[in-house]
Amino acid sequence: MPNLPVIRSGSNGLYVKRLEMNLNGLSKNYNNFIIDTIFDRKTEDAVKNFQDDVKLTRDGIVGPATWASLIARVKMIQVKLNSLGYNSGIPDGWFGLKTTNAVKRFQADHGLVQEGIVIPRTRVKLFNPHPIDNFESRPSSTALSSLDPYVAFLASEFLRLCSANHLEVLVTAAFRSWDESDRLYALGRTEPGSIVTNARAGDSYHNWGLAFDAAPFENNLISNDQTQFNLMGHLGEKVGLEWGGRFKSIVDLPHFQYTFGLTPYDLQNGKRPPK
Repeated sequence: MPNLPVIRSGSNGLYVKRLEMNLNGLSKNYNNFIIDTIFDRKTEDAVKNFQDDVKLTRDGIVGPATWASLIARVKMIQVKLNSLGYNSGIPDGWFGLKTTNAVKRFQADHGLVQEGIVIPRTRVKLFNPHPIDNFESRPSSTALSSLDPYVAFLASEFLRLCSANHLEVLVTAAFRSWDESDRLYALGRTEPGSIVTNARAGDSYHNWGLAFDAAPFENNLISNDQTQFNLMGHLGEKVGLEWGGRFKSIVDLPHFQYTFGLTPYDLQNGKRPPK
């Protein structure tokens, strides 16, 4: 990989455009930044979200590690498309017109929306076309049994601790269907409402049975008491869960997850938690 410039908010030029093309092609354009040569606030936010996804320091600066991660992910897509007969050109790590058109042809042949970007539904078809566990078709559920067995065990321990601390907590969401995630993602973007998530269908750990939402109840109503949510978070972390109250981009107080060290990319590519 050639030496690439370190770019950040305020930078401009060709490499900013290449950065934006890669982020957009990898479906990380949550906030609809314009693909131009200007590294503005929206571009910086997209970089930070990408860094979160790939476990890099969330600083919004595109240095060697962020460049390497972006380019490697685009190359993987280009190599896969070429191997399936969809000519994306030389696998150079840049999500240009040839790659975009190859993705569109692949999407057309597989009954997917021809967006030309690799959203999770497209990635699953590319890298795990014959899954033995079809998460995409499962319905939403609040039952702990809809979760991975170990995550369900941690959730049960969490609820037990809450009860021991005189905190009435109910699970409001466990497995979330991919269609429901698409509806939530559309809020504040293509549908009226406020933005509540950056996770498309397949990008949320809910879609893989590795996350659940919970809320404190008082008098049969969900409480908005920050103190109770903080106590919930502390108790969830005590049993080994990751709490959404510590998220950097969109703080999610009801959210708890256990990922086994797997990223959404891993899950979309067919990797699964240990049995």
